[in-house]
Amino acid sequence: MIEVGIFNFFCNKLSEVYPMHDIDRELCYQYFEYFELPKNTLYEKQGEIPQYQNYILSGFMRKFHTDVDGNEITVEINSEPRFIASYMSLMERKPATETLQTITDCKILRIKRDDMDTVFEKGISVKQYTIQLFQNIIEEKNRKAFELATLSAEERYVKLLREAPQIVQNVPIQYIASLLGMKPESLSRIRKKLNK
Repeated sequence: MIEVGIFNFFCNKLSEVYPMHDIDRELCYQYFEYFELPKNTLYEKQGEIPQYQNYILSGFMRKFHTDVDGNEITVEINSEPRFIASYMSLMERKPATETLQTITDCKILRIKRDDMDTVFEKGISVKQYTIQLFQNIIEEKNRKAFELATLSAEERYVKLLREAPQIVQNVPIQYIASLLGMKPESLSRIRKKLNK
């Protein structure tokens, strides 16, 4: 059972994106579960079929894939409050192309993939919220690809520093560097230059 204060926080955050109907609140309360993950947990690994849609209540998680040379490429770093999953794999029930990893201890709400179908079927606003979520994800991916192609490494870091200082303050440099498409040494030089 989800603690009422946590659940109300979750519903209020969702309502900021798309108004939440009472029946959807009831369904979410029934099917979402509270879950805690310790720091550095590999969760829903690349190559496995994802089982959950996850909502970060507190903490930091990253999404990464491992390339053919064994290098981890961070594609997303999320902090609360935010959904995180290997979305296309989750929806299509196919092996994930990414791994989720906790960077800090995390508190999450999660819903099983099968239960998502029930909530979509019986609910009113959750399906619309999910459509909006996917549109936002596509826009974010397009924006990131554009920034990697048009901004310098320093400009990408300054933008992250301005828009998500909590990530810069709480996430190890190697993950931030990977997210921004550079080596940790390059990011260290940029940080030293900006701190002068």
